[in-house]
Amino acid sequence: MKAQKSRWHLVLCLCSLILLAQHSVSDEVRISTFEHDTIQVDVSIKVITKLYQRLGYNMTLVRFPGKRSLVEANQGRVDGELIRVKAASKLIPNLVRIPTEIGRLKGMALTKVGKPQVIGMGGLIGKKVGILRGVELTERITQNLSRVVMNSISSLFQSLLLERVDVIIFPELDAEEYIRVNQLSDEVIINTVPIIEVPLYHFIHKSKPDLIQKMTKLLEKLESSGELDAIIYSAEQARR
Repeated sequence: MKAQKSRWHLVLCLCSLILLAQHSVSDEVRISTFEHDTIQVDVSIKVITKLYQRLGYNMTLVRFPGKRSLVEANQGRVDGELIRVKAASKLIPNLVRIPTEIGRLKGMALTKVGKPQVIGMGGLIGKKVGILRGVELTERITQNLSRVVMNSISSLFQSLLLERVDVIIFPELDAEEYIRVNQLSDEVIINTVPIIEVPLYHFIHKSKPDLIQKMTKLLEKLESSGELDAIIYSAEQARR
């Protein structure tokens, strides 16, 4: 009798462990993003990690080159894409855009100190423009311009310093950080008016309808209460 009870106890323990393991897996979400370590991405990671924690999920970040990140997410090899502009929807039809924006991308024109300011898209005409590879927004808006596409942030800024390009386009937060860390304030200036400013959104694969619904409702609630702005502001200040 004792042996039988022991066997039943063992079976129950094994079943419990299996259920716990299944529950643990269901609480994990894998999200892809750029391989470049930038403030814009880092802020988004902090914000979206908190959102998933509110929903009871642990977020695992998977980094890829810009365009491959979109491909991996669109093919369902991860559960979603961290942060993209609305126009990226055309490239990722299998992903659903969560409609509440969770940040804004300000694409700034950066020039060498002493050079004329670049105002708006019109100011780029006739100039050689440097951009970072894999950033869909800047690749799209400069496709009809004379441009040089760089593989790294350091090479992007180096091309400007060596005057291989006349201007580079880079997110405001990341530009401020790079100039500060590399002590370039006497050499590089961030022009005052954004070349482009667009909202940023989180995307989830269509195979996760329950997760899409939960995230949509959570963001609507946080936006209406003003708490979302507070979360974003706190994440930005932590990196300034």
